[in-house]
Amino acid sequence: MNTEPNPGTADVVRLVERAFDATVAVLGAVPAEGWDAASPCAGWTVRQVGNHLVGSLSLVDRYAREEPVSAADADSARYADVDLLGDDPAKALRAVAERCAAAFSAFDTLDREVPFVIGQVPGFLLTRVCLLESLVHGWDIAHATGTPYRADDAVIGAVSSFARRGPIEERRAAGMFAPEQPARPDDTEFNRLLAFLGRRLP
Repeated sequence: MNTEPNPGTADVVRLVERAFDATVAVLGAVPAEGWDAASPCAGWTVRQVGNHLVGSLSLVDRYAREEPVSAADADSARYADVDLLGDDPAKALRAVAERCAAAFSAFDTLDREVPFVIGQVPGFLLTRVCLLESLVHGWDIAHATGTPYRADDAVIGAVSSFARRGPIEERRAAGMFAPEQPARPDDTEFNRLLAFLGRRLP
């Protein structure tokens, strides 16, 4: 379980919104032919990664609002094969991102226990899940399509802190994180984080 201190709802929501803004920009810049490209997520195309991201954030929104979630719906991997992007992927991601941010702000989510796929967790944890999903899958999509990605330094730092806490090997065994990849001594913090999470760097 994450023990990172909660810096305050307004600051956390602003950070989440910055993470979403960067990834929405990536989806808006993917060329038409890029959606069928293979992604760094094994077996998934870029479009499948985008579907998974929108589906995962929709789940977070439902948990934040304490809506019932069935076992089938809780499997975020299944959303890769559900068309959640439609004709305007950036708009689809923006819509669910705004719902998440609103839920974090409106329901005092960060200050109470909320349901999640692993059981009751601090609401603050949901914001870190959003940051990780948005940051890493934003990179997946950008890397696969040659699209520029301007990741926010504060988001990178928050995700790195979160990812390196808790039962790391259990997360790898569950498929949340892939096996760690080698990083070079001169790599950026973002590249070291990506390697830690199992992304192969060029």
